[in-house]
Amino acid sequence: MNNVPLLAQEQLGLRTDNFSGVNGTVLNPASNLTSPFRFDINLISAGFFVDNNYGHIRNTHLFHFIKNSQDQENLINAVYAPNDIRTEDSWLLFDYFDNEKLKYASASMHLMGPSFSIKLNNGYSFSFISALRGAGSAHRVPSNTGFYHIDRTPFGEAIDIVPINAAGMVWSEFGINFAPAFYTYNGKFSIGVTAKYLNGYEGAFVETPRTLQITQFPGDSLLVENGLINFGFTDSNTNTDIDPSVQKNGQGFGFDIGAVMTIEGEEDGYIWRLGASILDIGRINFSENAQLHQIDQPADSLLGLLPINDYSGATDVTDYVDLLSSQTLGNSLASRTGNSFYIGLPTALSLQADYQFYPDFYVNATLVQRLKFNAQTIGRDNILAISPRYSSRWISGSLSLLLRNYQQLRTGFSLRLAWVFIGSDNLGSWIGKSTFTGTDIFFGIKINPFRTGPWNFSSRRGKGTKCYDF
Repeated sequence: MNNVPLLAQEQLGLRTDNFSGVNGTVLNPASNLTSPFRFDINLISAGFFVDNNYGHIRNTHLFHFIKNSQDQENLINAVYAPNDIRTEDSWLLFDYFDNEKLKYASASMHLMGPSFSIKLNNGYSFSFISALRGAGSAHRVPSNTGFYHIDRTPFGEAIDIVPINAAGMVWSEFGINFAPAFYTYNGKFSIGVTAKYLNGYEGAFVETPRTLQITQFPGDSLLVENGLINFGFTDSNTNTDIDPSVQKNGQGFGFDIGAVMTIEGEEDGYIWRLGASILDIGRINFSENAQLHQIDQPADSLLGLLPINDYSGATDVTDYVDLLSSQTLGNSLASRTGNSFYIGLPTALSLQADYQFYPDFYVNATLVQRLKFNAQTIGRDNILAISPRYSSRWISGSLSLLLRNYQQLRTGFSLRLAWVFIGSDNLGSWIGKSTFTGTDIFFGIKINPFRTGPWNFSSRRGKGTKCYDF
């Protein structure tokens, strides 16, 4: 489909825009062949996303949070506040969800740099993509890890914790996209692939591969049985007191593959546009400034509460790992098992369907389903969305109803004026006070032709559009 880049998460409100050009290849590598542009240049676009269903802030929105979080006295832990307390408008009350749902937390950022696409007269499309990305997540975390479940469990009663894993990294990618088109009796069929070279800067993962039992006792101590923890992280910015620096610690390769089929009618454009793609296949191997650890505890280990408050910054991570190894294995270096590890990209299957029910008016349905085959892979959020939109050369706008991880329902919006776009898949986090669990935003600017038309640059069948014609 013709879409905006994978900015913060999916940004589906603008991904389905018919005039997205090169940015659409990030969701489906074959999408540029349905674009009306002969060429498209992304100058800069960026987006940020964070969301979870473990904790929340009561009765706030993003602007209210930013304004009042500057004063530490406004940050109130609702767990220990009386229910009948008279709250001030400036207060930010942190609380935890008390339910039996599987927990998740995810965050991402995407900075798409200079990128372009061009379509040739013979029906081929070529694109170049450059981007800086970051993502981290934990999914399907058992509900008994929730604060209230643990807090209500009596001392001496074991809690079974099924396997959990989380992973994240920051990386850059440079991709070459190629897609040919084939005409059918009622439309067009396109296939595309994007090959990407990846540079890894920071990465980390953690997993508990077997079910462990945790029992609380007075005096801030835990009995951990059947405990096994595997984890790894880059330490180029965690074992020094100097300012953080950007350093390449790994590299790898990835690719996307997809197909798009259009069914055309008597009017301009298509009636149906159907797409399928597999995204972010690949991984990065971190072999510089990397630590790999394993902690395998005896079945009857009594673990005292580690002094977490003594370690507050990124530069303390290595020291804290040494302390954990010393207290669990008797030696600060005993947990270290290697100097390299890998992190997998956030692989996903995506299905898209777009229907034009009136000239320039469309409705889109998109499914994004994560494909995670091991613990050292970043999990993508599952998305199911319906997005009606108006899409023309100089203005596009859409609203979307989005179900995230088959749990949380969100409302999103997007707006494009000529070459500038902005939007969010979580409009409620920006307006109106409500339960705040995260937010996102995306924006950008690009360049593409005034005229739109078919493959042949010199074809007279092309249809020009004046700047003032909306």
